[in-house]
Order: sequence, then structure tokens, then C-alpha cells
Amino acid sequence: MTLERPDDLADVEDGAACFVPGAQPPATHRVVAEIPVGLGPEGAIVDAQRRRAYVTSSRAHALTVVDLERLEPLGEIPVGREPTDIALDTRANRVFVCDLRGSTISVVDIPSQRVLRTVSVPGYPASVALDEPRRLLYCGCAAGSAVAIIDVDSLELLATVPAEPGAGGIAFAARRGRIYCANFLSDSVTVVDIESQAPAGRLDVGRAPCAMIVSGRNDSAYVANSASDSVTRIDLAHQRPAAEIPVGRGPVGINLAPGGDRVYVGNRAEGTISVIGIDDDREWGRIPVGEAPAGSAVDPDTGWLLISNAGSATLTVIDDLLTGPLENQPATAAHPLVGERVPAFALPDLRSARVRRTREWDGRKYILHFFASW
Repeated sequence: MTLERPDDLADVEDGAACFVPGAQPPATHRVVAEIPVGLGPEGAIVDAQRRRAYVTSSRAHALTVVDLERLEPLGEIPVGREPTDIALDTRANRVFVCDLRGSTISVVDIPSQRVLRTVSVPGYPASVALDEPRRLLYCGCAAGSAVAIIDVDSLELLATVPAEPGAGGIAFAARRGRIYCANFLSDSVTVVDIESQAPAGRLDVGRAPCAMIVSGRNDSAYVANSASDSVTRIDLAHQRPAAEIPVGRGPVGINLAPGGDRVYVGNRAEGTISVIGIDDDREWGRIPVGEAPAGSAVDPDTGWLLISNAGSATLTVIDDLLTGPLENQPATAAHPLVGERVPAFALPDLRSARVRRTREWDGRKYILHFFASW
């Protein structure tokens, strides 16, 4: 069948506008803004009262402050080395920032926009969660294989609870009185009792779990497994994995929608956000964003989702228009470099200082392991 170009079709710039007969597929989202921020943005948080967002710029060692009314950056606040995750304390008007390579938590005073104090924690603090009713901050410390518990009023380290290697993504369930810590190098989640500040269990999840969120709607925790391209849902009542949900490549960030009916997952290796339905354990669809999406935040006033894109140094602001699963479910395509020859390069051997070249292993199978400190 040949489609005839309508006579009244408008021209746009040098060519004809797109003409597609029949019904169009439903829109999944609307891009509200693409805001430039500092290098290597990782974590994000929304201060709804002040209509501000704070984004950790890991390669600029700073917080970028964003005006949510004008949708533009306002400036940067210097913090510690390689800031990653972030938490907001509205009662004390403070922001808590994980300084990954500094092994500290920077406490930023919002009115003065300056670091008030730093709190030392075990090595590589990767993620934080604020328990506002108890006035406690929980932090997963990757190199320290521990969960740090900080008093947010006295700004003192109260306890260090053993976890497992690669302790990072952190979440807590207030009604259960439990902290949950995803252990990136151990494919597990450590359960910590808040009152006793002691380990209370261990759960096996997918490969390389690195971010967590708790949903009160269905009494579940969601774990982003970056190496198995999936999200594990944990039934908190029975303390066991209840579902394994496929998502895009390299999921590293996770958050809840303002209405609590869906989970947002940042697929770092794919440049998309997976939307998972809370009630059906299904991936509803994928929303394209910037390069290497990491952390995200939700604006409770507008319902917007803010995604920090580590690869493109931007903050994408989107309006999620999904109302349920798409008729054609998203599929994860193979990476375009799969099947291509490895480019030739040389690196010094850390044990002998001898320079090794990839051509030494021509015709053989081998594994290259790159450590990324997100």
C-alpha cells in the first residue's frame, strides 16, 4: 500500500512534517526540562518547601542547587571528595551528603549554603537514608562492610553495625523497625534491628545490588541488582524475596512515585528509567533520559521525576504519563559493542609493574573488570 502525502501537510524547516496515519501509541512521558549540573551527578533530593533540588556532582566535589520554579541551576556548594547519595532533614534545615572518597558525611546548612560539619564514618559511604521520627541517619559503608548510625541532632556517630562487603544501598521500614542494606559485592541484603542496633538477618538477592527503597503500600522493599538487570521485591512481613522483575541494563538507582503506586529504576547502561507497578510486579514501560542515569528524586508538588545523568552532567525533569503496562512491553537489546573486537590497549601490571597488552591474549577468552565507584 502506498501512502499519499496530504496536500495540506505543513513543512517544517527543510522537510515535510511527519505524517503517520491511524492512531498513535500512548505517550509515556513528557520532558519538562533538561538542566545542566556539575560533572558526574549521582544523587538528587527535592526541598519542596523552598522549591529547590540538590544534586551531588561527584566529579566536581560539590552540590548543585537547582531552582524548581525557573528550572535552572543556582550555583554550587563545595562538599567532600566524590559526593554520591544525599538526604534532606527539613526539621533542622540540613542536607547530609555521602563523601565517598572522603569517608565522611558532609552536613550542609541550608540557610547559609555551607558545610556545617563533617562526620567520619567507615570507608566509602555510598548511600544514606533519614529516619526523621527517630532523628537518625543510616549510611551504607562499602569498604567498611558496615551500616553507620548517626544522631542527626548531635551529629555524632552512634553505632557501626556489621554488614557484608560492598555495603551500600540503604533503606528502612519504620513500621518494622528494621534497616536494610544492599551489599554490592555479596549479592545480599543485611537486615538490622533499629532498637538493638544489631544484625537481624540476611537475604539473598540478585547480582551486585546497589540501591534500595521501601514501599509502605505493600510492605515490601525493592532492590536494584546492577549486574543481573533486575529488581528483587522483598516481602518484609515474611522477610523473603517475593519476585524478580526484569528491567533495563545496569540498574543503579531506585525511587518511589509520589502516589506510591510505582517504582522508578535508573538503568545506567541503557539511558532509561524503568517504571514498575507496585500492585502487579510488572515493568510498565521505559522512559529515555540522559546518559548513565543514576539517582532520582520526586517532586511531591508537581509529581515530576528528577533524574541525575552521570554521563551527560544533566538533570532530566519528566512528567510520567504512564497509567499502566504498555501493550508492547520493553525489551533489553544487546549492547551495540557485543560481538565487536576488543580495542588494543596496554596497562601496567599492578603486581610486577610490567606493561601488559591485550594482544597477549588474542584468540583466548578473558574477563576485564572495571571498578566504578558509584
